[in-house]
Amino acid sequence: MSFENPENIIRSWNVQTNFASGPVVADRLVPPQYGRIRTPFCQVWREETLGNTLNWESKNFSVYLPESLRVVSSIYLRLQLAAPDQVFKAYPGLYAIKTIRILSAGQEVYTCDYFQFMVDHMQQMKDEEARDFAKAYLGYEAVASTNARDIMLPILLFNSQYLMRAGADHRGHGVLPCFLGQNRLEIQLTMNESKNLLAVASGTVPTIAGKCSFMYHEVKMTPANLLSFSDARGKYSIVTRRFTELTSGWQHYTTADTKATWNINQPQGIVTEVQLLAVANDADETRHTAAYLRPTKFKIIADSIVQKDLDTKNKVDAELWVNGFVENSDFPQPGRLCFAVHASENNHTYSGGYNMQLASTITYEFEFAVECRYKIIAVQLQRIRIDQVGRVTASLD
Repeated sequence: MSFENPENIIRSWNVQTNFASGPVVADRLVPPQYGRIRTPFCQVWREETLGNTLNWESKNFSVYLPESLRVVSSIYLRLQLAAPDQVFKAYPGLYAIKTIRILSAGQEVYTCDYFQFMVDHMQQMKDEEARDFAKAYLGYEAVASTNARDIMLPILLFNSQYLMRAGADHRGHGVLPCFLGQNRLEIQLTMNESKNLLAVASGTVPTIAGKCSFMYHEVKMTPANLLSFSDARGKYSIVTRRFTELTSGWQHYTTADTKATWNINQPQGIVTEVQLLAVANDADETRHTAAYLRPTKFKIIADSIVQKDLDTKNKVDAELWVNGFVENSDFPQPGRLCFAVHASENNHTYSGGYNMQLASTITYEFEFAVECRYKIIAVQLQRIRIDQVGRVTASLD
């Protein structure tokens, strides 16, 4: 039978005071206090069909939030996909919506490239998390097939967690107050061709007319709390992200290991990072996927002065690692120039950025190891407000 006497260890604590002078931050001997959330609530589903008008290649199809809607946590577009004549891509839901446009009082608040935002969100997930998420929402199947799918595509509202990256913080921006007086929120959808969802460009997915609906995840609570959370006119102000394409569509990088240059005059806003999205060389954009290629060099120059220079592949990779961008086998990271501290985090905390209004001309220089197609995307801070009369506005200031 063994016997332990740690008396010598305990006495030694008295001669460790140089390292024990900081503030007390934890007490491991006391059980944690049992807390509570501030406002109890529950969520229910509400579904409204979208008629027979919305279909593949529809442009600016408008949906107004119902007047009876008060508080929602999220909204989804449900599509009931019939079996196609060719197999689906691994994540077909990523390719159904082309853009989402949010309008208030007839004026555009912002527009989202759906694929870019959703891929950016999923790049921060581990492989298993991304696939489980996609099984629930995006029609993922481990083995490509022509099976019919029932998918729910998140609508990128300004309170949506899908405007941000996935990570430890899943709260998004709280709930969406839907009482906006006479200024009902309008959501416009532009859909892709059906072949975008398929592994082979010659295939088609049957019509989705009459098989589309909006799914509102409605928040229910006490009458007093419902009144408080449904009407935030004159009080609502949050910071989200905006993706601004600096190129004009996909550009052709023709020769491997040669310098390419892109100039931007009078850039706007505070940029937390710049993404260099690159895909395998294919003129048919319906074949592009999230299998991004990474540059071997990436540099930014402001008015002829080099601001950041990732002049080796190791530096390009290190820029991702030190800023918290993890690897996902289905969603590889693109090249990034980061201007915020630990730019991958989604913690609702300002951590820096680059106000490009201080420069008259911004130049990007980069190289790839292979011929490819590329886009340059600036990720900017965007403030969303609801004014006294219920108009929603967005600003880069």
